[in-house]
Amino acid sequence: MFSIIQTKANTHSRRIRQSETRPAVEGKKLSHPSNRGPLVFADTAVIDDIRPLYKAGIISGVTTNPSLIKKAGATNWAEAVDIAKELIKLVTPNPVLLELTELTEDAMIKQAVEFSAWGGNVVIKVPVGGYQAVDQSYDTYTGLKVIRSLWAKDIKCAATLVFNSTQALWAANAGAMFVAPFLGRLGDYAYANDNPEKQPGNSLYCIEDHKNANNDQNVFNTEYVACGGARKDIGPRLIQEISAIFTNYDINTQILAASFRNFAQLSECALAGVDILTIPANILNDVCDHPLTSLGMESFFEDSKVFVD
Repeated sequence: MFSIIQTKANTHSRRIRQSETRPAVEGKKLSHPSNRGPLVFADTAVIDDIRPLYKAGIISGVTTNPSLIKKAGATNWAEAVDIAKELIKLVTPNPVLLELTELTEDAMIKQAVEFSAWGGNVVIKVPVGGYQAVDQSYDTYTGLKVIRSLWAKDIKCAATLVFNSTQALWAANAGAMFVAPFLGRLGDYAYANDNPEKQPGNSLYCIEDHKNANNDQNVFNTEYVACGGARKDIGPRLIQEISAIFTNYDINTQILAASFRNFAQLSECALAGVDILTIPANILNDVCDHPLTSLGMESFFEDSKVFVD
């Protein structure tokens, strides 16, 4: 299980070298007590979900993808563009992360330039790899090349579909302002693919024969991430590993944790040193609730009746 004891003390040194997430407001007497706390983004494109969360100061940005925009009601490209532009306007100057739909280098760069023209708060989402899974003729380095080109054009981008610390480091070196590890999918993969006779996480890491005579080694992740605890904790361990590497080299790329399955993972990622949490609306709506909170409120309300005339 993920342990707070494993949390690296030097994570704090990385955080304090970065810009304040909630800087002081001119003329305000009270500075914000969480001026370096992690930011929270809403992982949805539904305007009615985002508006109240944003106006209440709960979220500081939005992440989207084609699936989320489709769920928000878009049935064609024109409607998708309208939803994206409405989101950009609603949360300006805070970031809106838009995912490219093209998959070849030149087309992706062209589309990214188009998207970035919609607002100064647009951040382009670029899958770090996996292109040959779609088409064997595609360049495996497409994502990194696009990230590099967008950095050269001063267009902010986020590397997505990150599942190990090497991908995160490569993306940061290419110029990504954000890297987005997908935590939930790591656990899902391990549950679906682990050999039950071996240690948990063996589908991600397993070396039993250093010569690999049976060609059955898995080194998609380090042993710490894959096998350092329960499968449901794989994601937070990945966050911690990326944070440690970025601390070692004073890398300012932001770690944006995505693909949450429950709100306990939010705390685990905060302990691990995450910079941004992008959270589905249904989980955001539950984070204030706890059985004891509900019982306490009921008790306070009943006791307060004695003070009512």
